[in-house]
Amino acid sequence: MRNPRCGPRPVLTTVALILGLWLLPCGGDAEAGPFEEGVDLFQAGHYRWALEKFVEAVDQAPRDPQRRLYVAETYRQLGDGQAAAQAYRQIMQLAPGSTQANAARQALESLGEPARLVIQIPVQTRGTLVLVPARINGQALGYFILDTGATYITISRMAADILRVRGGGGQVHLSTASGVIQAPLVLLDEVDVGGAVTRNVTAVVHDLPNAPPTIVGLLGLSFLERFRVSLDLTSRMLVLQSGDE
Repeated sequence: MRNPRCGPRPVLTTVALILGLWLLPCGGDAEAGPFEEGVDLFQAGHYRWALEKFVEAVDQAPRDPQRRLYVAETYRQLGDGQAAAQAYRQIMQLAPGSTQANAARQALESLGEPARLVIQIPVQTRGTLVLVPARINGQALGYFILDTGATYITISRMAADILRVRGGGGQVHLSTASGVIQAPLVLLDEVDVGGAVTRNVTAVVHDLPNAPPTIVGLLGLSFLERFRVSLDLTSRMLVLQSGDE
């Protein structure tokens, strides 16, 4: 029996035609997750409900370009071209060689949008410190202190243990209040700051003195140098841009 939520098919965009999004079966399985539920709702034309499910699905698997593509397509069906374009650009940065990235590029062209990623990230301030939330290797560990003078991202030893990252023997000299120390270098598979995603990022494992558990390190140049960075303290917004002008 056909799932009662499966209504008329959505109007198909170029991306949908390329990937055959409309061919995914409507579910009905009680054990279906938010992504499968979102597909059902998308196919039934319930786009606002579908968007909620897809956003939840992306939160569960932030590195999955297919889930992000559904977010972009849903925004497009809702008539929010700006949000759709932003989501398409995130796919291009997250998985640049993928089928989804190629489809996203074509979608941007059809929208008349440049393939440029502009991400606005709300930040918090504590005195002179600017705190930025980030995901490391898909895990949300806490806040990083924005530090454009730091050569590397720094993560605490506890964060390194949670992520199970180990150094390959490389060391770096750090100047601290206690003098110059040596700290291990590690390679992070992925750093995601508000949707601005980079891969293979060098980091230093070092505990910041007197930092509370919610602050897990510094956001330094090994991440920031891949973007054009601007900070608006009035609106408490960090802006990261990459891609074509």
